[in-house]
Amino acid sequence: MDEYYWENRPQYYAELDAVRVAGENLTGWLEYSAEGLRQTLKKVWLRVQAFSARVPEKLVLRPKQEHLLNLLRDHGSMAPAEIWAAIGVSRQGAMDLLRPLLDVGIVEKIGGKKMGRYVLKRN
Repeated sequence: MDEYYWENRPQYYAELDAVRVAGENLTGWLEYSAEGLRQTLKKVWLRVQAFSARVPEKLVLRPKQEHLLNLLRDHGSMAPAEIWAAIGVSRQGAMDLLRPLLDVGIVEKIGGKKMGRYVLKRN
């Protein structure tokens, strides 16, 4: 929702002001907020569908895993130390995020133990 309000700041302030002008009638504000919720949920659903289309079995992504997938998409590949730093987790924390993604085949490790990098698996 924050993104919706941020992208539509003039309308956000106009809707707030309209409540004051309308004598504290919240109808317009509620309609505006409901539309924001609908658009936000639609964006989330599209993101979920994009990931779930590539997953052969059910996987529930945690927010940090979704963040990791976005990082891998944006960077192409990342070394373990880059992942720890970008997400702000320990080495073990990064592996806890990666392991389920590796198990279902969304992410793969390329290279050896010392020089290995993680990438999104291409279908």
